[in-house]
Amino acid sequence: MLETATTHPGSAWLISAVPSALLLAIMLLVLVVLRGQLVAALRQIQARMVGRSTTIDPALLWLPTLIDPGRVALLVSAALLGVAGILGLVLPLPLALLLALPATAALLGAGLAYAKARYIHALDRDLTAAVGRLSALLKSGSGFRIAIERILRDMPSSPLRDEWAYLLTRQGANLNSGGIATPQQVVVALGLQTLSQRHATLLSHLSVAVAQPQDVLARRCEAAYNAIQDSDRRREEAATELAQMRYSGIAVGLAGILMAIYLTFTQWERVLIAYQTPLGLIVGVLVVSALLLPIIGGFVLARADDVDY
Repeated sequence: MLETATTHPGSAWLISAVPSALLLAIMLLVLVVLRGQLVAALRQIQARMVGRSTTIDPALLWLPTLIDPGRVALLVSAALLGVAGILGLVLPLPLALLLALPATAALLGAGLAYAKARYIHALDRDLTAAVGRLSALLKSGSGFRIAIERILRDMPSSPLRDEWAYLLTRQGANLNSGGIATPQQVVVALGLQTLSQRHATLLSHLSVAVAQPQDVLARRCEAAYNAIQDSDRRREEAATELAQMRYSGIAVGLAGILMAIYLTFTQWERVLIAYQTPLGLIVGVLVVSALLLPIIGGFVLARADDVDY
C-alpha cells in the first residue's frame, strides 16, 4: 500500500514487492529441498483418499494412480508460491503465508477430487465395451485368463486396462496368510478396492462364477453385459431429462457473471475501494463463489448414475 506522499508511484510498487519476492524465494528453496518428502506425503494423501480395506491380504493391495505425485508436487508448489505472492502484495507477509497454506490445501483437495472423478468416469466409459468383448470370448470357449489377455492386448492405456492387468499379475501371488492367490480371490480383492461402483458390482457378480464351469461363467458374463447395457440406457435417458437443470444453472450463473463484469467496468473506482482491503478480499471470494454456484449446482444436479444392474 502506497502513501499519498509517494513521489514516483509508477515504480514504487517495486519497493513494496521486495518482501514478497524474498518470501517467494525462501519458499521456493524450501520446496526444492523438501520435494522428496512432499511427493511421499502426496502419495499418502492419495492412498487415504482412495481408502484401503484392512481385510485384504497385503499381496493383493491395489492403489490406483489418480495423478502422478511428482506432477502434483510441482503444481502444489506453483500454487503455493502464486497465492502467497499475490496475497503478499496487499497483506502483511505473515498473514499472507498463513492464508496461502489453507488456500493451497483447498486447491489440492479440489484437484484430487477432480482426478478421482475423472478416473471413475474413464472406468465406467470403457466398461461396457470391455465386458461385451469378454462375454463374446467366453462364449467362444476361451478361458477367463486367456480372454483377459486378449482384451488387454488390444486395449489402449486406461484405468480399466490397469485394473484388469491386476487380475492377471496378482494371480498366483504368494499370500501372507499362506498359499497362492486364486483367480476368485483376485477378483474379490479388486472388487473391494476399485473406485467405480459399477465396476465393483460387476466384479462381485463375476467372483461367484470364476471358479465355476466355463458355460456358467459365460452365461453370467453375458447376463452382466445385458444388464450393463440396460443400465447405460437408463442413465442416458435420465441424463437427457436432467439436462434442463444444467442449462438453467449455466444461464443463471452467466447472467450473474455478466452483470458483475458490467458493474465492475462502469464503477471501477468503487470496486477498488471496496475490495482492496483484507476484508474486501474475503468478500470478493464469497461474491465470486456465489456467482459460480448456479453453474456448479447445475452440473452436479444433472448427473445421473445407475448401478442397479
